[in-house]
Parts: sequence; structure tokens; C-alpha cells
Amino acid sequence: MHSPYFARASLLNIESDLAFLDEHGLLPEVYLPADRLESLAGEDLDHLIKWRERGLDVSFHAPFMDLSPAGLDPRVLEVTRLRFNQVRDLAEIVRPRHIVFHPGYDKWRYGRKPGVWLERSLATWSGVLDWGARIGTRIVLENVFDVDPGPMLQLRVHFEGSLGLCFDSGHFLLFSAIPLQEWLTALGDSLWELHLHDNHGDEDTHLPVGEGIFDFSALFTDLSKRGTEPLTVLENHSRDETVRSLERMKGYSG
Repeated sequence: MHSPYFARASLLNIESDLAFLDEHGLLPEVYLPADRLESLAGEDLDHLIKWRERGLDVSFHAPFMDLSPAGLDPRVLEVTRLRFNQVRDLAEIVRPRHIVFHPGYDKWRYGRKPGVWLERSLATWSGVLDWGARIGTRIVLENVFDVDPGPMLQLRVHFEGSLGLCFDSGHFLLFSAIPLQEWLTALGDSLWELHLHDNHGDEDTHLPVGEGIFDFSALFTDLSKRGTEPLTVLENHSRDETVRSLERMKGYSG
């Protein structure tokens, strides 16, 4: 029996999102929009605290729009770290199991400056990992525009396994230059989380599992052989799509 799946929730609709997930036996990975962090409502926090008081897990997805953890512009880097510190402040109260961040690498911006990207990234993630360890929350980086896992693995190696990685099936379809098996082999025991959604290779549509072209059978066969069970998030953007993903996942639970 697989551990309960997580699914997307948002601070923008946290009360109704939690009620929906509870109804379907799902746990929340709560997206934290930057503007909501700027003026966090006490009632939003209350809903999360009550959820945790029931002994139920929660995960966070940090803001990412316009942010750059290795920003070459010092002002952009300053704002990025400010947002991450706001995530920290909320995490200290809620104590999520994971916090997922976008590492901000793409070959078009940083391919000619890999050393600069790595140096600035290390400074950012070092601080995040320090406070994550202090509150007992695992920090996880997600593939986005990555053509292969190399840059994320550089960070992982530097931090000696204290940093985890999240494999996003939809982003893989859009941006990867290598086959799925090579990703999974390279990630190995650094694979702490999965973001599952589908598309047709042309747009990040976040379709339900099995409604695009991603090979979910190959993914779950590999995980089963390895005996690994990452935290698994059904990352769809509507409730109907989430339910459809949940139904499809029954075919992989054996």
C-alpha cells in the first residue's frame, strides 16, 4: 500500500483546498505565492495549524516566479532570499515535511557561466539548508528547464546528501535532452519527491496522469525495482484533474 499521495493546494484557497483533499484522502503540498507571503492572513495560518494538529502531513512549494537563487543582479538575489526567508518564517510554525524550490538553472542563461551559477547557488542553498535542518524540514530542488540532472546533482554532491531532488514528469517531457531511464539512474537515492502530471510535449498543461505522453509504467517499474518510495504529489491545477489522476494511480499501486 502506497503512502497517501499529496496534491496541490494554495494559500489563495487554503480552507476549501484542504477540505477537498481531506475528502479524497490526500495530503497538501501548499503553493506559497509571493504576494500572499507578503501579507499572510492569520486565518490562513490557522487552517494549516489545525491540519497539523490532526497529525496530518503537509509539504510546501516555495514561490518561484521572477526569482533567481543564483541571480547575477544583486537586487534580484536579495528579493529571492527575502522570499525564501518568508517561507522559513511560515515553516517554523507549520513544520512541513518537505519544501520544494526551483533551482533556477537553464542552459540559455547560465550555460556559459556554470561556475558563477554554482557559486551563487551554493551561498543561497547553504542558508536554506541551515534553517531547514533546524526545524526538521527536508529541502528539495525540482527540475524545471533542466535538460539533464547534472546541475542539480552538483549541488547535491556539495551538500553531502542533505539536499534532495524532485523529479517533475511534465517538465521532463518539455525540456529533457536525455531518456527517462538516464534521469532515474542519475538521481538514485537523491530522489526524494515526485511531481506527477502529463502533457503532449508542447506545453506545460498539467494534465492528469496518463492523459498525455509520459511513460508512467516505466517510471513506476523503475521505482519498484529500486524499492524507493518518494513523496508523491499529483500536481494538477484543478480538482477534477486531481481526481482523475488519483483514479489513474490505482493502476500503479500494485
